[in-house]
Amino acid sequence: MAYWKYICSSFMVLAVLLPKSDATEVLQFCSFFGNRGPKPQSNLRNCSWFQTNSCCMQEEIDATFGKVKPLIGASPACQRYTNYLMCYICAPYQNRFYKFERLTVCEEFCDDWFEACGSAILKGVVIKDLYNNGKAFCKGRSFEVDMYANQRCYNFDSKLDKTSIGSSAIVGIELFCGLLGLAWILNRTY
Repeated sequence: MAYWKYICSSFMVLAVLLPKSDATEVLQFCSFFGNRGPKPQSNLRNCSWFQTNSCCMQEEIDATFGKVKPLIGASPACQRYTNYLMCYICAPYQNRFYKFERLTVCEEFCDDWFEACGSAILKGVVIKDLYNNGKAFCKGRSFEVDMYANQRCYNFDSKLDKTSIGSSAIVGIELFCGLLGLAWILNRTY
C-alpha cells in the first residue's frame, strides 16, 4: 500500500510542478510531408489562411498537381468545398486527421460537399447518381469518414476559409485531385 501512495504522490507533485501548457499543447507536424514541421509560407494562394503556419509550399503544389482537370459542371459551392478539402495538406495540425497515408474527413463535411457537388459530373455520370450520400461519396474517393466533428477528422471551418469562387478555385480543384493522387481513382471502374 505504501508503494502505491508513493507512486500517486509522485504523480501529483509532477502535475503541480509541470506547466499546464506542457500537458495540453498538441504537437503539430506535417504527416503528409514526412513529418516535417509547419512554418510560415507567405506565398500560398489557394490556402492563404494557412500562410502564418503551413505544412505545404505553393511550389510543391504547383509543380506536382497542376494537370488534373476539374469536375464538369461543378457549382461555385462545389468548387469552394473541393478547394477547402485540398487545403488539408497545408493544415499545421494535419497529423490529427492524416494518418497512414489516409485522410479522415468529418461526415458533416462529406454531406455538405456531396450536396454542393451532387450535380457535377464524375466519369460521365452525375455524382448523385453514383452515390447515395456524403459518406458514400467520401469513401468512394478513398477517404476515411468519422461521424463526429472532432479534431481527428478534417471539417469545413468558415472562419478559416477565404476561398474565392473565381478561377483560383478551379485551379484548387485541379490541385486537389492531383494532390491526393486521385487521378487514378477518378478513372477507375466502379
